[in-house]
Amino acid sequence: MLENKPKFGPEHFAAGADIIRQGDVPDKFYIVTRGQVEVVLQPPDGLDAVIDHLGPGDFFGEVGLLHQSRRMATVRAETAVDVMAMDYQTFRSWIEGSTLVAQEIKALAAERTRDTGPLEPVPYFDVNKIPDDLVETAVESAEQYEAGTVIIRQGELPDRFYVIVEGFVAVTHVDGTNKMHQVAHLTAGDYFGEIGLLEGVERIATVTAVTRVKVVSFDRRTFRRWMMLSPSSQDDIAETAARRRKDTGMLSLPGDSSEK
Repeated sequence: MLENKPKFGPEHFAAGADIIRQGDVPDKFYIVTRGQVEVVLQPPDGLDAVIDHLGPGDFFGEVGLLHQSRRMATVRAETAVDVMAMDYQTFRSWIEGSTLVAQEIKALAAERTRDTGPLEPVPYFDVNKIPDDLVETAVESAEQYEAGTVIIRQGELPDRFYVIVEGFVAVTHVDGTNKMHQVAHLTAGDYFGEIGLLEGVERIATVTAVTRVKVVSFDRRTFRRWMMLSPSSQDDIAETAARRRKDTGMLSLPGDSSEK
C-alpha cells in the first residue's frame, strides 16, 4: 500500500481477472470507466455467489477504506475493464473535501455491508503512519455542476483534469470562422481536460454540463506526477488527446491556441 505509485490513474484488467479479492487488505478505491465487473461473495464453506454487476461510472472498494477492514467481496472483470484507481490518501482527501460525496459514498457503503455480517478489521492498517513524502499535497476535489454550467471554456489556460462520476456533458469547439461545432458528449467514466495539461496549450474546446454533473478533478501537479510515474497511462491518455484534437480539426499544435 505504501509503494511509490501514482496517487490516481487508469489501470486495465483482462476479462476474468480479479481486481480486488475478498479478504485482502484494502489499498485502493476504483471508478469503472469502461467494461463490466461482477461482485462475488465467496463464503468459506459454500459456492461463489455473484451479488452485483457494475459498469462505467460505478465505483467499488470504498467499504474497506472507510471501515479499515479486509475486502468483503471479490470484484472480477466480466469483460476487459478500464478503471481509475485512487489510493487511500487521495480517497480520504476526496471525501473530506466534499460533504455531498462523503454522504453518498458512506450511504452506499452502508447498503453494501448491510447483508454481509461483521467486517474483519485490519489492525495494522494505520493511515496515520503513511510517510509524509507519499502524501500528495496537490489537493484533489469533487464538484457538482448544474445543467447549463460551463466547466471548462475554450481559450482558457488549463489547470485541472476531470473525471465524470455522474451526468452528461457536451463538448463544443468554435473554429476560425466563429462557427460552433458539436464535438462529443461524455458521461460517467469519461474524462476531459487532458490536452492542455499534456501539451501546455489553451483549452481547445468548451465543456458544458447537459444535466447535473458530478466530477472528480485533479490539479496540474497531481496530473503531471501521475503521467511521470505511469508511462502506460500517459500513452493511453495521449492517444485520447490526439483523437480529440483530430475531432476538432486541430491536427497540429497551434502556436497561440486552444485545448480541451
